[in-house]
Amino acid sequence: MFVRAPKAMLAVTASFLIAVPVLLTAAQAPAQNSSKSAKSTAPESFRANGQITGVAGGVASEMTFQIDKYTTDADHAAMVKELKGGGHAAFLAALKKAPKIGTLTLGGRATEIHWARTAAVDADHRRVVFVTDKPVYFAGAGAVDAKPTAGYDLAVVEFTIDSVGLGSGTMASAAKVKPGGPTGVDVEDYSGKRITLNTVTRNLSR
Repeated sequence: MFVRAPKAMLAVTASFLIAVPVLLTAAQAPAQNSSKSAKSTAPESFRANGQITGVAGGVASEMTFQIDKYTTDADHAAMVKELKGGGHAAFLAALKKAPKIGTLTLGGRATEIHWARTAAVDADHRRVVFVTDKPVYFAGAGAVDAKPTAGYDLAVVEFTIDSVGLGSGTMASAAKVKPGGPTGVDVEDYSGKRITLNTVTRNLSR
């Protein structure tokens, strides 16, 4: 679970809309079809340290990501079609129908991943994005003036990792998605504040 962190760890409030560059960018080739080495393909797992910014006192936690396989081009195209045609509700329905391809574990609680993609950024880095079929954490939901949580039905994680296996990223822990924005999709987080993944480390294969 999340634990309190010192106020000194607080960062600048994040943008209300978190853009996910590869969610609808079909032109970017997934790593499972590229010439990348096996070290860059599923199954693979990561551990991350998260920091919620803009929450009084700050909260931090450790989490793990297990990705058993990445979403195929065909399944990706089907979900893109649902999002463009029916918005968040249609995308969520398609997401829940898709097979489980991994898990996000936080505080001993596992949440299923039903969509994941990875693509090269440059010769030494790649981006990983995945979506869970349920929200992971509602930051600020316990406040007296908290808004309703209905409609924030999933979580979106994005991070960039280098060839050594080190990186960083962000997580919208309770979110809704809609088409639009410069990247084709906007991810609206419940709290309006991103969880910063200060460090992401790829676990060594056994």
